[in-house]
Amino acid sequence: MASHRAPVPLSEIDRQFLEAIRTPGSPENLAVEQLAGTALGPETSTATALHTLVDVARKAVLNEVMVTGYAALAAAQTEEDHAHRRAARRRTAEVSRD
Repeated sequence: MASHRAPVPLSEIDRQFLEAIRTPGSPENLAVEQLAGTALGPETSTATALHTLVDVARKAVLNEVMVTGYAALAAAQTEEDHAHRRAARRRTAEVSRD
């Protein structure tokens, strides 16, 4: 996998947040560990911490895209679609009883 380094401007609030996610036991640290599935600590580099945050954000965004897509798909279903599914379930139930 190729990597690309990009300069990332950080505000004071960003730097404080990065410090908090690298402080073991802090609420921010525990939340990132839960979301990322990996623990960050004081030895974690800024680049690694930022990469972890981008990974967490990417997963959250993709999940939201998926949820929105499923909601749109469900909203587009017609009564005819529902009738076909009911009929298919009935046929499946009849076959399984045989």
